[in-house]
Amino acid sequence: MKRGPMRTGVLVPLGIGLAAGALSFAYALVDARRALAAWVAAYAFVLATVLGALILVMVLHVTGARWWRVLRRVVVAVAGTTPLLALFFLPIAGSLELVYPWASPAPDLPESVRHALEHQEAWNHPRFFLVRSLFYLATWTALAVLLRRADAASSRAPTAAHAAWERKLSAAGLPIVAFTLTFAAFDWFMSLHPGWVSNVFGVYVFTSGLLSALAVIAVASWMASIRGLTDGGGADHFHAVGRLTLMAVILWAYIAFFQLLLIWIANLPGEVVFYTTRSRGAWRTVDVVLGLGRFALPFLLLLSRPLKRSPLFLAALGSWLVVTSALDFEWLVVPAVSAHPSLADAAPFVCVFALAWAYGAHLVYTRGRAPEERPATAVQRDALRYRSP
Repeated sequence: MKRGPMRTGVLVPLGIGLAAGALSFAYALVDARRALAAWVAAYAFVLATVLGALILVMVLHVTGARWWRVLRRVVVAVAGTTPLLALFFLPIAGSLELVYPWASPAPDLPESVRHALEHQEAWNHPRFFLVRSLFYLATWTALAVLLRRADAASSRAPTAAHAAWERKLSAAGLPIVAFTLTFAAFDWFMSLHPGWVSNVFGVYVFTSGLLSALAVIAVASWMASIRGLTDGGGADHFHAVGRLTLMAVILWAYIAFFQLLLIWIANLPGEVVFYTTRSRGAWRTVDVVLGLGRFALPFLLLLSRPLKRSPLFLAALGSWLVVTSALDFEWLVVPAVSAHPSLADAAPFVCVFALAWAYGAHLVYTRGRAPEERPATAVQRDALRYRSP
């Protein structure tokens, strides 16, 4: 692979990410609390996206799927950006009292909220919070590194032993990631809303992240295919990605609807405040954009088989879904500290996403030899023969 395209593919998003990071820092100088809330939202977006890809890789290994092997370089690279999550968490770890109500409770909190915080005091102690956070990040990083190394070994020498190790590692890792992601969602994002509880919140974060991960994979796979960075593949393989994306769109809408439905049926003051806050002012417009732009529009478009088989269409739709995914996490986090969205919140999102993209592009470009330089294996031949139903 020529170094020119590699430098461009890595340095351009890196430069964008660093510039957005400078804007985020300036934002923090003006309004530290709001800027950190936007950073938490951006962190939630990238966290859910990366872990969604990691879970997808493990599911594909466990099920023995072969069609994705032609896009494997891209899919593994998206999941391989997991180590960056620890770096992005540092601003949050150093400023807990700015956005988390349990770290510095306001004196005018309602009695019910104050009682809930007192009940959770031991769990939400800053030191215990940071210890749990370190455990989550270390666990995800270890699994991602092990899977990347296993993938590299399998790429160099695709044997049954390597495939079995990937399957065993994935089978063990899936429940671990499921539990740690759920608790991290409770700790890092749900606790922003004192006294509010939703048992399905962790699943909501996962489904939103899975949809975002598939959108990123669609965009990155199209870009990699036109640069010769995939092991072949064609319309059938992109059709499979499109079918998974349609599934993720439906799953996200299903979880979102039933979380709303259950809270609406119960009609408890401590629970409905989450939605009443998000149904006022400009947030009401965000509700409409998410309902139409993240469910209705992609759902109708992805029903078309010809459109799902078009790499360019999937890349365009994937770009739109990435934007609406970021908006979803803005909607999920920022209303805890602000009554209205702000365009300034885009800076942290661009920063963390562009930096993660740059690192992922680096992984794609540097993953072993180029596909055309090595003979096709039996697994690759099976993957190339894949025909999407």
